Amino acid sequence: MKNFYTCLVVGAGPSGSSAAYTFAKNGIDACVIDKAIFPRDKLCGGLLTRRTKQCYSDVFCSGWDDVYECKSNGALFFHKGQMINAIENYGELYFCNRRTFDHALLEKVTATGADVVLGDRVEVVDTTSRTCLLHSGRKIGYRYMIGADGVNSVVARAITSKGFDRSRFAFAVQAETPDIICRKEDMVMPEIYFGEVDWGYGWVFPKKNSCSVGIGGLCEKSGDVKRRFREFYFARTNQLYSAPLKGHYIPFGNFSWNAVAKDIIIVGDAAGLVDPITGEGIAYAIESGKYAAQAVISAISNKNITLADEYERYYSKITREMVRANMLQYYLFSRCTRGLVMGALSRSKTMPYHYMDLLSGDIDYKDLFSIIQKKSGIFGMFFRNLKTQ
Repeated sequence: MKNFYTCLVVGAGPSGSSAAYTFAKNGIDACVIDKAIFPRDKLCGGLLTRRTKQCYSDVFCSGWDDVYECKSNGALFFHKGQMINAIENYGELYFCNRRTFDHALLEKVTATGADVVLGDRVEVVDTTSRTCLLHSGRKIGYRYMIGADGVNSVVARAITSKGFDRSRFAFAVQAETPDIICRKEDMVMPEIYFGEVDWGYGWVFPKKNSCSVGIGGLCEKSGDVKRRFREFYFARTNQLYSAPLKGHYIPFGNFSWNAVAKDIIIVGDAAGLVDPITGEGIAYAIESGKYAAQAVISAISNKNITLADEYERYYSKITREMVRANMLQYYLFSRCTRGLVMGALSRSKTMPYHYMDLLSGDIDYKDLFSIIQKKSGIFGMFFRNLKTQ
């Protein structure tokens, strides 16, 4: 183990493992640091889309069938407890246990020869001396750093000097429940619930031997999410949830406009890359980790390339999508319009399939706005304007 690395990656989740793997397979000396000892539990619904599958294949090449527990080709949509629409026999959705998924990715990193430091938290990032001080007292120097340390990122605070503002994030609560309790007979499709919490949604996702039951919404608009989770859990299972609740914060469209500073790139949840409509985060994590590493490699090999400009070519595509998703989020969850949106969703035979296309990466939000504009006169002017942004 060395005291200096060309590339230091803080965080060993999907974004950090993606970056470290890309560095190592390109012959760049890299080290990954994480406060946890893997395998470790990670609170997450564990949804993997076809887009996630493609991102995974682009970086890690093989082993997809080993990282998920079950799959589905449809979904059920509910509003205030009543099913309003469904997708059947269309697309690909996969469901994983994040403990297994994240560990599998990190094992691939270890196999490349990259150094890995687990169970030691980064306490201070000194951008002047380019060093990290770990909880153990050890100091590690770097030339470039990737901040992949999650929503409450130490690295992000080092380059922005901003504290963690909980009110700007969503808060989610989830429980893994034995399938005998909440799974309907032969349940193979995920269930998405609107109207259970303001500015958010609930979900029941099938797993191998369990179901993930969860609910999440924007902190400043959703009130007591823990109380609403208990109500939601009882409605789904007909049982009271008496165990201690586990929750976590989600960026939910609260992304960083500038992800590069002082030879540091923040990626994944650290950069706020979670889609507020679909909840897609793992694909963005893997993708941003890969492109951050590639931007560093390009900057190393060509002195005429700046790290910020190189990464911005990719990152700007994400931020444009996030802006559009945030605008659509307002119409989906606002009290003034959500009733109309839910009514339109319940009547449409095709919109759920377009949602699946969005998850798969076959269409983007600009395409979706064009589709909605054609189908909905009441929002036609809004989406016509939004499409040009």
